[in-house]
Amino acid sequence: MTTAMTPAIRTCFQVSALLTLALFGLVLPAAAQERVLTPEKAGGFDGVVTQCVSFVHYDFANGMCDKVIPAVEKMAETNGLKHLHLGRTEWGFGTDEYLELPADAGFKRPVWLTFYIRATDKPVSAFLWMSLYEPSASVGRRVLWEDSGIGAGQAKRITNGLSAGLAGKLKPVFQALGEGRSE
Repeated sequence: MTTAMTPAIRTCFQVSALLTLALFGLVLPAAAQERVLTPEKAGGFDGVVTQCVSFVHYDFANGMCDKVIPAVEKMAETNGLKHLHLGRTEWGFGTDEYLELPADAGFKRPVWLTFYIRATDKPVSAFLWMSLYEPSASVGRRVLWEDSGIGAGQAKRITNGLSAGLAGKLKPVFQALGEGRSE
């Protein structure tokens, strides 16, 4: 005998699964997250390389990257930093590779800012995690700062709200990078 889930039970199950996943994602990395970029960690970089890593094929979620990158470009320029956006790559669909920095990019010592995008369309919700790090031969990556945002509701509101909110969280990060930049 098989039992089919009613739409209401399915929606309830999906919402609870998403909230569990979101809380799991927020709780585990909390001990490692750096929410303030100290001057000691921010010093010596000449630019910022950005990329978006998407785990979904939803336009509203991937649009968050498109909306936050112009704000990043402006913050980099305002703080005297070079900026190169590499674009978006997809993970979970057989690729799972970071984008490569072109050899002729012109950076002496860049810092990387990667946006990780997760979302669902039923219910409409999204999670965007930002990680600022320096590649390191000895440890792989030295994380300097991390933060995230989560939203549920109308797709356009999520895209606009999370993009604007996360750009706001990045302002002090770019100020610290600008104050410590290398010439």
